[in-house]
Amino acid sequence: ADENDNAPRFSQPSYDVYVTENNVPGAYIYAVTAVDPDMGQNAYISYSILECDIQGMSVFTYVSINSENGYLYALRSFDYEQLKEFSFTVQAKDSGSPALSSNTTINIIIVDQ
Repeated sequence: ADENDNAPRFSQPSYDVYVTENNVPGAYIYAVTAVDPDMGQNAYISYSILECDIQGMSVFTYVSINSENGYLYALRSFDYEQLKEFSFTVQAKDSGSPALSSNTTINIIIVDQ
């Protein structure tokens, strides 16, 4: 049986993602990908955003992630005048026992129109 001896790995330790302001809420903004060289369940990766605050509001009111494919979505229309950039952490976790995980930082940069 394959040992779960590899944590998922993101291709970069951080990502800069440019989003033009006045975007449509629910819009797809980026896809993060992690790879895990283990086999079977030990390689099945789920993605999540770690809780943090952005201007006093939960990160979950700003962005969401598809746990299966790492697609990131904007949950609100961003306004450059109110918010020029924000950062949060995405975690990739495999399905081994115990599960192994790794994190990457997403820097969202709002582009003025």
